[in-house]
Amino acid sequence: MNILWIPHTGWHIPQRAHLFCRALAERHTVHVTDWVADFARPADFLSRRYLRNFFYRRYQDGRITVHGVPRLAPALFSPTLRRLNARLFEKLVARLIAQYRIDVVVGTFVCPPPRAPRLILDLFDDNAAYWRDYTTRLDYAQEIEETEEAYLDKADAIVTVSSVLQERAMIWRQHKKSSAVYLIPNGIDLTRYRHADGARIRHQMALEGKKVIGFISALGKFSGLPRLLEALATVNQPDIFLLVVGSGEQLTFGKDWVRKRAVDNVCFTGRVPLAQIHDYYAALDIGIIPFDKTPFTDAACPIKLLEYSAAGLPVVCTNLEEVRRMGFPNVILVADEPRSLAEGIERALTLPRQVPPQIEAYDIQRLTARYEAVLRGS
Repeated sequence: MNILWIPHTGWHIPQRAHLFCRALAERHTVHVTDWVADFARPADFLSRRYLRNFFYRRYQDGRITVHGVPRLAPALFSPTLRRLNARLFEKLVARLIAQYRIDVVVGTFVCPPPRAPRLILDLFDDNAAYWRDYTTRLDYAQEIEETEEAYLDKADAIVTVSSVLQERAMIWRQHKKSSAVYLIPNGIDLTRYRHADGARIRHQMALEGKKVIGFISALGKFSGLPRLLEALATVNQPDIFLLVVGSGEQLTFGKDWVRKRAVDNVCFTGRVPLAQIHDYYAALDIGIIPFDKTPFTDAACPIKLLEYSAAGLPVVCTNLEEVRRMGFPNVILVADEPRSLAEGIERALTLPRQVPPQIEAYDIQRLTARYEAVLRGS
């Protein structure tokens, strides 16, 4: 098959599409789109990088062909620019479908549904809910909803990341009984965690003898980092250490919090190379997912839960609807407030390491085979 996948964000950002596309590229020809929108400072708009953003670009990422979409930025605050970018995106996608004889397109809300021999909607998050819960861009949330509804009307199949979204999509599509809705959650490469070297990270960071709590995540507005820091201050355990790996909007707050309180048992690494991230998971004693409880997070299938679990860690997680349904025995569910989170951490520190048997269902090769069947229409 010739496959075109339209990810929801720039290709350089870690995301669900990466693992599926890399696995599919072992047997099929895979093309993906890429777009850049992170221009914020005045100097950004005088850079060559900004000027290159006006033109189509193509490059190889291993076996995957990446197509850069011409785009004007910043478009978030301008409906006119967003409409223009959508038209540019549509034209490029139509050209790619014809030029590369694309058999199937996997789309997301960033581009209106194209005309293709077979069209799949990958519903990877409750995207409109995110923009309603965490931003003031209600107009953009409405646009996302309208685009996803257009996909729901035109797609040959819908793939959802969670049972919460699957139920919602099935209700949306009751009048389209011929269009199936499939649940294919996030996946991970389990072999990476079986051979991870956590001792190397512990030695490198002088963590021997400590009880290491880990929060490895994008530190967005929903991440709950402030709640985790407040909970840490009340945990009654000696030699406890918090390792925060990742970057995002709440990172500055976290560093300021630690500096003002002169705390010496918290380390922020920022982003680490993906090739090493498995060693960081293996270096932990427990994993934390302190997310806010909102419609957006309730519908998510957190990759971090899978990664912590593959490393055999007890996990303390906010009582999110999809996580509760997943039923992992290594997970302690807590309320999204500091006291409950602290109690969950203290309990988790008494539990042994053990890889839950349920994790096998999230092996990326197994899930890719299911996705492949949806792409073929078989």
